[in-house]
Amino acid sequence: MTDRGRQLIRVGARGSKLSLAQATWVVNRLAEVSPDYQFDLQVIKTSGDADQRTPLAAMGGTGVFVKELERALTEGEIDLAVHSAKDLPATLSEEFCLAAVPQRALVEDVLISRSGKKLLGLPEGAKIATGSPRRRAQMRKLRPDLVAVEVRGNVDTRLRKLGEGDFDAIILARAGLVRLGLEDRITEILSTADFLPTPGQGALAVEALLKNDRAVSIAREISNLRFEAALAAERSLLKALQAGCSLPIGGWARWVDGNKLIMDAVVLSLNGSMSVDAHSETDRISEAPSLGEQIAEKLMQQGAGEILNDGT
Repeated sequence: MTDRGRQLIRVGARGSKLSLAQATWVVNRLAEVSPDYQFDLQVIKTSGDADQRTPLAAMGGTGVFVKELERALTEGEIDLAVHSAKDLPATLSEEFCLAAVPQRALVEDVLISRSGKKLLGLPEGAKIATGSPRRRAQMRKLRPDLVAVEVRGNVDTRLRKLGEGDFDAIILARAGLVRLGLEDRITEILSTADFLPTPGQGALAVEALLKNDRAVSIAREISNLRFEAALAAERSLLKALQAGCSLPIGGWARWVDGNKLIMDAVVLSLNGSMSVDAHSETDRISEAPSLGEQIAEKLMQQGAGEILNDGT
């Protein structure tokens, strides 16, 4: 128990400025709908944050920002963990559950350039920073003459490196910049036709121990069934492809016309020279997971497996 007899719910998050902004947003929503509880935000250090040099793909990609938060859940240090949904592995261990998927933010990628020029206007050989294999592949497909530069660190660090001239431009997620109040830095919002976002981009995921009924019930109060369904479709795509964020895969599910869930997906080679894409839709929320599976099957029929295994 805590002040005025309110029970305490501990919410864990990574220590980056963006992660804390996201977790604070979640805590505020929880406090609005569950005023009888007190919510305490706790910082959990992760291996992905501790090592700012090694490319995420070399560290194992999906999960490097997750496992320490899951350990904290298991050991009772926290009751809920707030993740960027794109950081989660496609399948959670059986003791965990996604207790909530709140309202999703904007999903697009954006370009910030030192010169103020848009992607198509950048000079040949310009250095573009991104730590994402998907973004590099999509950039190379559109502009094979540009040079991709690996970059790690939080958003502030990346923008500082851009300002110091380490590279000419950087590609980031629009949602993160908006959450940090940095939307005015954006040079260009990249079209989803060229830069289909990674599954889960712009979405938050609140994770809990399945057996922690109280925490799960509280988190459910801020979940959005339609955003849950869209994320389920995107995660089922990754599961069916046996892939994570270390591979160049784009997937985006969204509701249109009020009652239709549509999804697009793309698989690219690392150098962007090969790609296959697919589309599917449903009007039943219960069919969201199978929607991702259908698209994965379409992609595999077009040779996605060979592209993913090619390594170029």
